[in-house]
Amino acid sequence: MTELEFLRRRRELVVLSADVQRATLANRLDRIEASPVRLLLGLAANATRVVAARRVVLAVLAVASRVFRGRPDPGRA
Repeated sequence: MTELEFLRRRRELVVLSADVQRATLANRLDRIEASPVRLLLGLAANATRVVAARRVVLAVLAVASRVFRGRPDPGRA
């Protein structure tokens, strides 16, 4: 076997390995996307983000309204 034949064979094996890895990854991603637990966790994470963002926005608006009205914070004496 010449060096050129050896390199061609090695290239074929590398391409075959990459194809197998690609197929394995695609299969795993399909299983993750199809998992009902994954779906529920995604929905819960999105809901948590929305609630947390809403709380932050409402807190900022409350502080801004107090600043613009010139009223002291009711919690402070």
